[in-house]
Amino acid sequence: MKKLIIFSVVVLLQACATVNMMPKSADEIDFYGEEGKTGWSQYKHFENFRGYTKEQVFDAAKIGLGNSGFSLRKVDLSNGLVIGEHGMTMHDWNVMAGVYFIENGNHTKVAIIAEGSKDIGFSGDVTSDGWTGKILTGMREYLNDTYQIGLKVDKND
Repeated sequence: MKKLIIFSVVVLLQACATVNMMPKSADEIDFYGEEGKTGWSQYKHFENFRGYTKEQVFDAAKIGLGNSGFSLRKVDLSNGLVIGEHGMTMHDWNVMAGVYFIENGNHTKVAIIAEGSKDIGFSGDVTSDGWTGKILTGMREYLNDTYQIGLKVDKND
């Protein structure tokens, strides 16, 4: 019985998503690769932020993750990454998400990777929950609100 309990604990711990599962820098990312579900519980999304520097996207990534319910776990501007962890959801023990970015000319290329726990759960793998889209929406809102103020129209004018 003791061996069964130890085995169960080990399996549960290995099923959790961790920072170590995520790429260590933007150099490891193929920014032109496959999107959507790319692994057991991994989802990728790519986006171009035209006219924004990597510093601006770096700040937006922190806001986008935070507004989506993620706590920041690893933040590194020089390696082009911001990694956050979301606690337990109805379908996952935890979810890790990384925002990776590189500057390319006058725009910044962004890759968002969401990685869920490796469990089966009651309803199978349903990790996505739109995490990459939620993070991107938060990033866009921050960038538009912060850097596009001159483009907003005041109806009173």
